[in-house]
Amino acid sequence: MTPKQQQLTDLLGPTVTALGLELWAIEIIGTGNRSTLRLVIDHQDRPVSVEDCESVSRQVSRVLDVEDPLPERYTLEVSSPGIERSLHTLAHFERFVGYQARIKLKIPFERRKNFTGVIAGVENQAVLLQQDETEYEFPEEQIERGQLIVTDVTDVGGSKHG
Repeated sequence: MTPKQQQLTDLLGPTVTALGLELWAIEIIGTGNRSTLRLVIDHQDRPVSVEDCESVSRQVSRVLDVEDPLPERYTLEVSSPGIERSLHTLAHFERFVGYQARIKLKIPFERRKNFTGVIAGVENQAVLLQQDETEYEFPEEQIERGQLIVTDVTDVGGSKHG
């Protein structure tokens, strides 16, 4: 997470939480007057609705107007993470232990950056990924991004784990 994403998470997270939702991720896409500030929101027990996105957009816009953390013009976008969601933090990985995931590393390990397997756990600030008979341990700082791979659409959301 960049310092700007952390600043925005600290600023906007309490507003999203007050609405009964979780701030899953913040993305800043583009630069200058063509940038988009994307807030990805989630709910632990149900799918995110259009009304959820509208409520967050209204409330967050008020905070952004007062605090003005981004000097350039931007478009605010609020969305759900979707079923093949990206995983940004150790807590995200921990919520989906037992699920299939793809991990991309910042630097190659065993001459490759991409690994796919089952999230076996989170220990010592690292994600454990089971791939066939091998269990890999990837420290958080070496993970560029993670993404769920949906194998059963009837069992998505991670609520059984969290």
